[in-house]
Amino acid sequence: MQLTDFINVIQEDAPLDLALDWDKSGIQVAAEKKDINTVGIGLDPSLETVEQAINLNCDFLLCHHPLCLRPRMPDKIDSFHRILSLLLRNDIWLYSAHTSLDVNPRGPAGWLARELHLENCRTILPTRTVQSETLSFDPPLHVDRHELPMASEIMEIVHAQKKILRVVVPRGISDSFLAKLEEEIGFFPFERRPGPGYEQVFGLGLMGSWKKKITFFEFMKKLEHILDLERVICAGKQPEYVQKVAYCPGSGGELGAKAFGMGADIFISGDLKYHQAQELEALGFTLDVGHFILEEKMMLNWCEQLNRKTAGVSYYFIKGRTPLHVSDVHALKNYSGEG
Repeated sequence: MQLTDFINVIQEDAPLDLALDWDKSGIQVAAEKKDINTVGIGLDPSLETVEQAINLNCDFLLCHHPLCLRPRMPDKIDSFHRILSLLLRNDIWLYSAHTSLDVNPRGPAGWLARELHLENCRTILPTRTVQSETLSFDPPLHVDRHELPMASEIMEIVHAQKKILRVVVPRGISDSFLAKLEEEIGFFPFERRPGPGYEQVFGLGLMGSWKKKITFFEFMKKLEHILDLERVICAGKQPEYVQKVAYCPGSGGELGAKAFGMGADIFISGDLKYHQAQELEALGFTLDVGHFILEEKMMLNWCEQLNRKTAGVSYYFIKGRTPLHVSDVHALKNYSGEG
């Protein structure tokens, strides 16, 4: 697949213009290659991840976290210097889909809500609202989704049996989209049927619900199975029943108060801080399941999605590791460092 086409595929799920102002989503390290055949996907662009990408002969490394948030020079021999050296020497692209991915609830960021089968999902902290328009095609377009013009701006594509029935685009670009479609593809005639416009809300965190309450025990069994949980950090009083669940991948402890204000019975986060816990314990029950596992599973989910929707590209999920671990204090005190 051509590089530009592959980046368009990424940006269907993680549009760069949605990234938060402080973030550094997008191309991190450029390469000479223009054909992308093998892609490595992982959480962090760590030295270990880059080394595995090289061993897998990857042309492109797609990570969630950026290499760095502030510009810096490779002015000393450290992991940053080694990562840059390896990427440049092996001509591998490095791309970060960070908050550009986090704020799109229809994309991989919504994976946990889908796994829990939550309904009526709402964004906890909206960052942008886009008015959109539905364009229906009759007869359907016999074209691959990646041949569509302005692919990175399309919000949703509805297809059946490899035929595109309709697309959802931001209101205001539909005329340009149709003109480019005629110019580049020429699949005509078709009838334009603007459907009812609706708003698509982008932002951080999601809250959804089930039609019926379940016991807290049933909820924890679901979560334990999905996340392979062994330990969690809790704040607040454990509820007897659960119906409304809110979460934010990665950190997001600051969204807890808003989630409980929206009626959440439980808020799931990854980096609950001490003072956040003090504020939240009076509002509801918070679970800190760990920053790593929420986003590691998200990237695995994305790898599987990309593998299903693109042809001609081989995907490898590169497992990461959390820098945190639990140790017995007595074992640490007795450890001599020898042997």
